[in-house]
Amino acid sequence: MMDEEKRKRSISLPSIDIILDDKPGWPFLKSATLGTPQVHKWHTRKVSVVNWVMSLPERFPNHHQQNLNYETISIKKQVKDILRDNNKWFNYNVLKKSTSNFSQDNMIGKGGCSKVYRGVLENGKGIAVKILKSSSKEAMKDFVHEINIISSLSHQNVSPLLGVCVQNNDLISVYNLSTIGSLEETLHGKQKGKHVLSWKERFKIAIGLAEAIDYLHNRCPKPVIHRDVKTSNVILTDELQPQLSDFGLSMWRPTTSSQYSIQTDVVGTFGYLAPEYFMYGKVSDKVDVYAFGVVLLELISGRNPISPQNPRGQESLVMQNR
Repeated sequence: MMDEEKRKRSISLPSIDIILDDKPGWPFLKSATLGTPQVHKWHTRKVSVVNWVMSLPERFPNHHQQNLNYETISIKKQVKDILRDNNKWFNYNVLKKSTSNFSQDNMIGKGGCSKVYRGVLENGKGIAVKILKSSSKEAMKDFVHEINIISSLSHQNVSPLLGVCVQNNDLISVYNLSTIGSLEETLHGKQKGKHVLSWKERFKIAIGLAEAIDYLHNRCPKPVIHRDVKTSNVILTDELQPQLSDFGLSMWRPTTSSQYSIQTDVVGTFGYLAPEYFMYGKVSDKVDVYAFGVVLLELISGRNPISPQNPRGQESLVMQNR
């Protein structure tokens, strides 16, 4: 659920061999070689890592999208095997009607290859309809993976999956609609009459989000690493109860919390990425804990995690508070 500016901050990097100074660390990324047939080399940059990453292309550039004719029935079968509940299957025409034919006026979020619409069912229930365009086998695989993970979760601070729908190239997931919106919109939004969070409310949100992350890491049947904890993925209920959402980048945690896995592709939102993940591809519980720390700084300061307009070296909210 990202607008154009946030889409540029959401990145996916190919496998890289990182060359560091004698003292590797967060701001010291200097050069890299892409693992592609044609090797590119960057010399020491005259811009900071923050500005360099902000200039990277989108995660899902159009020229990489492929119009693959993948059998819809295969996706349906995989999802049905996961959900095993016919009540979680939505009719496409019902969703279409609830969103006024997926009108532009009802679009409340936009990501690299997905859109989210506000909808109202005939019984008056508000829903958020997320449509992922299945332009590649990878996108379809990711959709099934996300449904597999989120359907295994049950916690008051995790946004529940109401259901799914698969129609041609549209892979649709349905969630509760928040009348308040995300934590990011509440903290940084410019809409008139927005709710200003009190310190008590901020504390409540921080505790609720911490409980959600603790549940994912330690208390759910099969532990999960979210990998994209950020204020725009924290939905606020009418009672200002935080609910962690968007498990599109999540993964099953290694067997023990002390283990980590190496990911060749770095995905997530710049400003929330843990240094060991961004620089070395190491993924463990700690990447969510680091991102949670950034959210805490946002709650306390009211500032954005990345501000390119700030002086060099101070673009990151984390660096400002060192």
